[in-house]
Amino acid sequence: MRAFRTILPGLLMLSLHILDGVAHAQEVQTSSAPDSLAVTIYRAPDRSADEKIGRHGLRGYALISETRTIRIPAGRATIRFEGVASGILPESAIVTGLPQGVREKNLGGDLLSAASLYSRGYARPVTLRRTRGGRTVEERAIIRSGPAGAAIVETARGFEVLNCGPTDDALAYDAVPPGLSAKPTLSIETDSPQAGTAIVTLSYLAWGFDWQANYIARLNEDEKGGAKTIDLFAWVTLASTDLTSFENAQTMVIAGKINRTTNRLSNPYDGADE
Repeated sequence: MRAFRTILPGLLMLSLHILDGVAHAQEVQTSSAPDSLAVTIYRAPDRSADEKIGRHGLRGYALISETRTIRIPAGRATIRFEGVASGILPESAIVTGLPQGVREKNLGGDLLSAASLYSRGYARPVTLRRTRGGRTVEERAIIRSGPAGAAIVETARGFEVLNCGPTDDALAYDAVPPGLSAKPTLSIETDSPQAGTAIVTLSYLAWGFDWQANYIARLNEDEKGGAKTIDLFAWVTLASTDLTSFENAQTMVIAGKINRTTNRLSNPYDGADE
């Protein structure tokens, strides 16, 4: 069966209904990275000390504390903390240092992906790149379909279904659509009577970590039969499956268990002591 690229002639008529009233956009401030960072890693509670760390599905936690300098706009605003751990437990997040406190907190789950880019790019112009026989041709197009089903764009020739012919089609976006982030993001809402700058501390728990220690002991005996001494060498292995890297972080490890008073379905180990 031969595949054909579908071209739909004509124009798509859109009927826009304008609602009464003016919507006032809430100002958004973004903190791209912390000024300083401390990570305390808790060993997986169901893994014995002599058991090796698994290659997949790390079952330990980390307590992460970040210090950030942010600008707080006057009135209601949204502050976005980019670069938090992808395994963050949003309900554990605590922000201190805000003049008027925190109205709410929300984990931004829309990360960059082919589906999220296409979905957020609806009705936006993109560059359509087609390759055939080693030759690439570019033209402007507008996304005219949702993420489910076939990808449909509008070009100067009409409406076309991508990858439905002898060419390899790809879309190049002019910019990241609003609401998407290339990094895991936690956002909070603030309400301040005046604008200003604040140094805040963001602390939270995240899963997907573990650690293990190995020791080498050397017994030294005095040649004259005196007291014996031991030289002890310790090597700590840190493991993380998180998408975020924590460069230059002050790091500590703890062998105890975190006492959590609530449970959640995404908890990586439901059988752990709460």
